[in-house]
Amino acid sequence: MKKSGLILVLAIIFSLNLISAINLDVSAKPIQSSAITDLNEPAVFELTIRNLGETDGFEIYSLVGIDISPETFSIESGATKILKIRLTPQESVGSKKSSFTFEYKIKNSENEIQVELLTINIIKFQDALLITPTNINPNSEQIIIEIKNKLNYNFKEIKAKLQSAFFTYESSFSLGPLETKKFEIPLDTEKLKTQIAGSYLLNSGVETQTTTANIESIIKFLEQEGIEVSEDREGFLIKRTEITKANVGNTIKNVEITAGKNIFSYLFTTFNVAPTETNIEGVKVNYVWKKELIPNQELKVIIKTNWFYLIIVILLAIGLYFLIKKYVEYNLILRKKVSFVKTKGGEFALKITLKAKAKKFIERINITDKLPPLVKLYERYGAISPDKVDLKNKRLEWNIESLNEKEERIFSYIIYSKIGVVGKFELPCAKAVYEKEGKIKETTSNRSFFINEPKK
Repeated sequence: MKKSGLILVLAIIFSLNLISAINLDVSAKPIQSSAITDLNEPAVFELTIRNLGETDGFEIYSLVGIDISPETFSIESGATKILKIRLTPQESVGSKKSSFTFEYKIKNSENEIQVELLTINIIKFQDALLITPTNINPNSEQIIIEIKNKLNYNFKEIKAKLQSAFFTYESSFSLGPLETKKFEIPLDTEKLKTQIAGSYLLNSGVETQTTTANIESIIKFLEQEGIEVSEDREGFLIKRTEITKANVGNTIKNVEITAGKNIFSYLFTTFNVAPTETNIEGVKVNYVWKKELIPNQELKVIIKTNWFYLIIVILLAIGLYFLIKKYVEYNLILRKKVSFVKTKGGEFALKITLKAKAKKFIERINITDKLPPLVKLYERYGAISPDKVDLKNKRLEWNIESLNEKEERIFSYIIYSKIGVVGKFELPCAKAVYEKEGKIKETTSNRSFFINEPKK
């Protein structure tokens, strides 16, 4: 009767702790999801926080190199607060451009912590602008260049100097959030007469009050007969090359696209269109695509080289190596198994079975296992009783003088609880310490658990 009362008191205390625990419903909306490191401009998010717990003051922070301000706030129970936070990458995180997903934490006055996720883009000033020139042909007199602000950020003053084989142009302007400005630039018609068709570099030097950047774009100089040629390359681990030849004229044209890969990258390369010809020359593989194009038709070839496949193969090989190495080094295999036991009184009971099998001769073996919380030990055991039972620390020990090669011992015991357990019930891993050729070694068992579904 006293034990039942104690269990009831513990259950009430546990329920009160759950009620007072931190419980916030947090949603995030990006105002400016990119942090511009060379301008010291943070990313800005709007957090909508609803307090489902008690009135309290909270601290918001991150441990992964992101400074968050403001750092503290308070919300009454049941209230909703809209908090605008500024996220500034520290030097260790902001040194590389990337899309960065990180954990941030919210802590209440009881030091209880709730973990949330945010994703920010870490960029530099040059990544904030997109400079796009239009195509030109031998009859063009001007070119239109668009400069787009890709961010929700206001650039109050930008100085730009645009240079190519066809013109040089300078301008100062402002660029509001997500704004695009167009510049009509006259071409040097004499230079047009001396250039051959193809792709030409547009070098754009842009400058703000605090930093400068160089942005490169491609100007396409169209062929006279009306074939538009474009080539786009992107990616690092997944390299993607898109080559397009389009007939924008009014005659039927035969076009040809060529590309080359080394024999190694050839193994990880795919195409959207099968090559017309494939030629291997030493360590190089050459591909050729040919097609007759009618007006307004195009030949588009997309070449993808996926180095992730190579990385996956390498990682699998490394993982397999360490698994084999770990298995070979183990001289004792310890396995733990749990099974449900029916009782007359209807208590929740489980039978725990430990199997210890020696791969080679070992001696002075000590096997320990810990009982999980909220359970008791039924003091009847399997064929081998524990050498030591420490109920205070919920610990069982078995001592074995030695095991011969492939010899196996089985230990079992029963745990029970008068409080019903619903859901996943996980048990601690057992541990064994033994001696092999004068060296002390240890191993742990597998993780084991039991899932108890509620009765319908």
